[in-house]
Amino acid sequence: MSGAAAASAAAAAAEVTLGDVRAALEAATIWCPDPAVRVAGVVAADLMSDVLVDARPGFVLVTGLTTVQAIRTAAIADLAAVVFVRGKAVPPEVAALAREMNVPAFASPRSLFDAAGALHAAIGHPAAAGRGLEG
Repeated sequence: MSGAAAASAAAAAAEVTLGDVRAALEAATIWCPDPAVRVAGVVAADLMSDVLVDARPGFVLVTGLTTVQAIRTAAIADLAAVVFVRGKAVPPEVAALAREMNVPAFASPRSLFDAAGALHAAIGHPAAAGRGLEG
């Protein structure tokens, strides 16, 4: 990837917001005080230990795990939001903790694979673009 193409990919990634994430995944908002927050990337997993290894601040977590552990992990890792997938119902205590910990959360009917792929396409892969690699 040329330097100009890498810069363009990084700029496009910087323009994706939580509002864009919600729209792209046809998601219901559980808690999102500021849909204009920028998104840096995406991590998809149901094992929170994998999230702690792979995620970076500002990433969106896509998961089928509808427990408080997903919200707590997002808070610890300074993630931009959590998207619960597979059309799972989000328990009231999870929604309450998202508000309490100020972690934006959404619920999407899409599969984990489909949601992660859609976000990767929208956000790109800024880390790879910065190294000159194709995402």
